Amino acid sequence: MKNSPLTLRELKSRNPIQASVKFPEFKAEVGRIWYPERQKIAPVIRQVEGEHAYAVVEVIADLAKQVEPPAIKSEDLLRQIEKIDQIDLVKYSDGVTHEFLNISFLPTLTEKIKYQPPKRDEDKPSNVFGTDTRYIFDDVSYPWCTVGRVETASGSGTGCMIGRNLMLTCSHCIVWNSDGSAGWIKFSPSYHNGVRPALGSAWGTRVIFWNKAEGGLTDLETAFDYVVVVLDRNLGDVTGYAGYRTYDDDWNGGSFWQHIGYPGDLTGTQRPVFFGNGAISSVSNQSISDQTGYVLGHFMDITGGHSGGPVWGWWGSEIYPRVIGVQSAEASIPANNTSGDNEGGGGPAMSKIIGYARANYGS
Repeated sequence: MKNSPLTLRELKSRNPIQASVKFPEFKAEVGRIWYPERQKIAPVIRQVEGEHAYAVVEVIADLAKQVEPPAIKSEDLLRQIEKIDQIDLVKYSDGVTHEFLNISFLPTLTEKIKYQPPKRDEDKPSNVFGTDTRYIFDDVSYPWCTVGRVETASGSGTGCMIGRNLMLTCSHCIVWNSDGSAGWIKFSPSYHNGVRPALGSAWGTRVIFWNKAEGGLTDLETAFDYVVVVLDRNLGDVTGYAGYRTYDDDWNGGSFWQHIGYPGDLTGTQRPVFFGNGAISSVSNQSISDQTGYVLGHFMDITGGHSGGPVWGWWGSEIYPRVIGVQSAEASIPANNTSGDNEGGGGPAMSKIIGYARANYGS
């Protein structure tokens, strides 16, 4: 296969890279309370000594005045075609890591909570084909720290950093309001069971999209089921971020792809899981206004909560992965054929949405 990504065996032979400098100090947001108007809030930080030293931030909160986070802007790329055609997508396609981050090509398995396959008389998750090879991990090295939990008013999913202040996730996780805005979005990279706020969280200020996926997912909606969320903090300055590449059907059938998600079945969406030996089995094209998206059919192990998680591969000696797709759909009736497979979205339209966001909003 031409210019193929590395296989799992090849990745296992690569040695981790140790950070060359000390991790920098930075301010992380660990919580936010929303009010409808400006109020004076005097936080008090109380430090507690014990086996594990920690700090508690205390505020006087007025429950009667607390509100949900506000709606955010949405931007339809179909109205920006002229701008997109002027962007050098290759220029904006690389990933970024930092010298203060350790780099590993496979995440560290958490042995104590490794998934145990069901017994013969037990049901399996509906969209896991054969033996479930996912495993739960706890690893803050690069690039695993770029992936995190996405929270919205309608539930949770998965996303990954794709720029300094840019996060890639799926369209169907977004709440699309009737007035053209989008509902609130919170992203927590390297989220792990609610006990690691070290990298903090960021909130979306804008959602860039090709198509609003609402309700069930048609093939067209799956092919364009990705958005870039502009965040209010440059989390990528701490986590780094992945690169991207347009999928080539010459790679069909090759076991090149890794996938990360926050599933409900293994972890209650509270811990990340890893799938490391995936293949894309089929590709079909869908079009919106002359823009082409791909439906990437696969049999990687995914269940609810994986949506929005990256499908990525590694090329040559590069020390960052490149995203080629975003997990989108699960078949209502799983089967070992194209009508019963799992599906991701990708293709030229995915590369364009990331390149556009980097060129215009990657502060």
